[in-house]
Amino acid sequence: MARYTAPVTPLHADNTPCGHPVTSTGKPKDPASGCTGRTHYRAACSCSWSTTCDARILAADARTQHLRTHLTAPAA
Repeated sequence: MARYTAPVTPLHADNTPCGHPVTSTGKPKDPASGCTGRTHYRAACSCSWSTTCDARILAADARTQHLRTHLTAPAA
């Protein structure tokens, strides 16, 4: 069985990855960092599936549901 990975990535409004430290509301902790803040999250599978959500928990749930589709059905 192939191994699939589907990380959840925080994104800026322009869809670039955000690795900056942010507050609980998504605003940058350091205003001088050039970060515009996190606005959404993308879950992307190595099979080319992806989805974008406003909250990390929603992206993580979508990722989990998608990864379950890769499981093979048990033998009868």
